[in-house]
Amino acid sequence: MTADFDWTLHPDAEALVDRIVGDAMAKSQVFACLAAELGPRTSTRIQDWLDTVGGPVLADELQDVGYVENDGVWRHPGAQLPAIVIGESYRIDLRVDDAAAFAHAQRSTRAVEGSPRSGYRRAVVLDDNDVEVGGVERRSWSAGVTPQQFTPQQAADATEAWRALAERPRALTGADGVEAQIPFAERAVSLVGPDLAAAYFLEIEREYWQRSNTAGAMQHARQDRLGLGWGNNDHHTFRSSRPAFNGLIRFLQALGFGLRERFYAGDEAGWGAQVLEHPGSGGVIFADVDLTPDEVAIDFSQSPLAAGDTYGTVGMWCALHNESLLAAGMHHLEGQFDFDGLRYQLAERGMASMNPFSDFPHLRQAFTEAELWTVPRARLAPLVAAGQLSAERAEELATVGGAGSHLENLARRGGFKGFNQHNVSVTMKATHPRDYRPS
Repeated sequence: MTADFDWTLHPDAEALVDRIVGDAMAKSQVFACLAAELGPRTSTRIQDWLDTVGGPVLADELQDVGYVENDGVWRHPGAQLPAIVIGESYRIDLRVDDAAAFAHAQRSTRAVEGSPRSGYRRAVVLDDNDVEVGGVERRSWSAGVTPQQFTPQQAADATEAWRALAERPRALTGADGVEAQIPFAERAVSLVGPDLAAAYFLEIEREYWQRSNTAGAMQHARQDRLGLGWGNNDHHTFRSSRPAFNGLIRFLQALGFGLRERFYAGDEAGWGAQVLEHPGSGGVIFADVDLTPDEVAIDFSQSPLAAGDTYGTVGMWCALHNESLLAAGMHHLEGQFDFDGLRYQLAERGMASMNPFSDFPHLRQAFTEAELWTVPRARLAPLVAAGQLSAERAEELATVGGAGSHLENLARRGGFKGFNQHNVSVTMKATHPRDYRPS
């Protein structure tokens, strides 16, 4: 990991957030009951959904634990924690995909504030004993905590930007296919700006991924019973072949994503990742690619990567299924959950999990078992001819399927914003699509 992104724990800041939430629960039994529902119904905690909290907290307290103020909204630059607003009463805003859906699920009679697909939209669902609870669509932090109302032209531009990203041609292949996606990102940004364009892109990609991931569809249905959607998303993982990787990064940078830390999983894994974060929308992306040992020292996100002689885990996945930015979709979506609760409750529903690859007090991570995707024989024949696959394995991939996608289970504590570089190579090797078979 690069030195500029040495993420640390912030237990005092987390404790301050927990205090505000705990005080709000003590004042409002209705809010406490809503929070208590999350575990058994969605395998999550209230902390996994927080966008903004507010209450009678002092500015000096916020500064002491690392929060920084901008236009009345306090955010922590080094921690993964909600924003805080100072006020006499309590405010708990949960991040959701659709504020109207949340309002309906919670039987709210209040109007939704803000325009659909705007930078910030809010639905108040509870106002009890000086505790106000809302569901917010957060697509841009420039909006602060003020709902955004579109003009007719802005609404039309938003629809057109969404279409540009949702209807881009995915049935292309390789580096040229990825390169052909960049104008669609540029078009969306020209219409609505980078914050909304990036947020639309991730919403669209979650929906696309979910259509071919049973664990994701199952968990989304559980969360949507409460109107939450994927508001607990943590990051989105895209896989790329080596020749297409530079195009993928330029596509994401066209949407306004900035480069964060780089990962290299070790000689035995042959894999690396560039982490990207959007400064306006807050979205986070892992971009995975095969790497050789000597490439760890270069900025591989900006340097062209030639095709390799053999495929590693990521390259083989792309050779079998296509690029993540194209027809394959994301390799996995990672959400924040009650870690043990999700493993147990998905298992009850027939969805097994792999062994954890992070199991620390501040960070726990595990994949569900891979969704098996069958592979067209037209994609398999060249791999067999090149000696990348045996004929027997190719037939199995065509009829039974190989490792396609996962849902990733994550639990964070202490405001930790980083990831575990050291143990992930074990899971990467275990999910190599050349060898993976469900346990």
